[in-house]
Amino acid sequence: MFIDTLKGIAFEWFMKLPEGSIKNWGDLEKLFLTYFFEDDLEITMPTLLAARQRKGESVKAFMERFQNIALRFLAV
Repeated sequence: MFIDTLKGIAFEWFMKLPEGSIKNWGDLEKLFLTYFFEDDLEITMPTLLAARQRKGESVKAFMERFQNIALRFLAV
């Protein structure tokens, strides 16, 4: 049922996960948060400008991730 809730970049990310990389809900949570949220990273103008496309990340996925980081920067 979980996969039915995913759309866009989240669905693409989930489908590209290596087989066997998720053994339980905790694994999924950790992978998801690591990929989509950079909570340990203080969002400043230099960190925003240093954002780079990750290996294997589509341009669309990178742009969406960059936009999310930028929105967090603006919210501070």
